[in-house]
Amino acid sequence: MTPYFTFAGFSGSGKTTLAIEVIRLLSDKGYKIAALKHDGHKFQMDKEGKDTYRLKEAGAKAIAISSAEKYAMISDSGHRLSFHELMALMPEGLDIIIGEGFKDNDVPKIIVHRKDNRKDRACPDDGNVIAAATDCPEDFPEVSPVFDINDIKGITDFIEKRFLSR
Repeated sequence: MTPYFTFAGFSGSGKTTLAIEVIRLLSDKGYKIAALKHDGHKFQMDKEGKDTYRLKEAGAKAIAISSAEKYAMISDSGHRLSFHELMALMPEGLDIIIGEGFKDNDVPKIIVHRKDNRKDRACPDDGNVIAAATDCPEDFPEVSPVFDINDIKGITDFIEKRFLSR
């Protein structure tokens, strides 16, 4: 099974920035990575007027498009898909699946927290917390390891050792 975890925290904590930097470093080392993103809003990937948009507007419940380099699918779901449901849709051959968000899902989590975000830390009683990335380590006395939120290399090394060195 492909190893997986998510960067979890509240909006504005720096999850996306951290995920991008970690993915960049792991990708540079040759790892094949999938990224799963939780969106709390009604996102729109298709552009109005484009063929795929028009097909969806006509009533298609799922549409797919492909080119020589990539493919995409947009499908109605009827509910917000969980991390595990999205993970099942990923292609074979990946080295790791990294989530961004999914704080309420039952998956290993690195909590991302910034003091100036003016929010309590996410997932205080979650048994799936494997680390924290923060600028206020005192808020995580029971978590180990705790990384400085800007220690991208340290966080990446932790992920590589925990999930990719098998």
